[in-house]
Amino acid sequence: MKKTIVAIIVSLLPAVAAAQTTGSPITSITDVQNTINNWVVYLFNIFWVIAVGMLIWAAIMFVTAGGDDDKITKAKRIILYAVIAAAVALLANGIQSIVTNVLKGQ
Repeated sequence: MKKTIVAIIVSLLPAVAAAQTTGSPITSITDVQNTINNWVVYLFNIFWVIAVGMLIWAAIMFVTAGGDDDKITKAKRIILYAVIAAAVALLANGIQSIVTNVLKGQ
């Protein structure tokens, strides 16, 4: 658990560094939309790095289980959860595009 927390903190360090820059102030709703969109893309990319890492970790657990049913079950569960999370993320990204198009009237 501690490794996971450290990994999350380390992955967020570039965002903290970027937040310290002195950019132009937000002057319109388009600036707000662009800022939110940039954060969503950044978090989405972090999610994919974590999801792929979980799949690799589960695959290593599966290969090194050595016939231990508990380890195999745990690896299968991690793979299942990682695939479900990836599907939800893809659906969320698709829903974002649909809502954006509906609000723009396209």
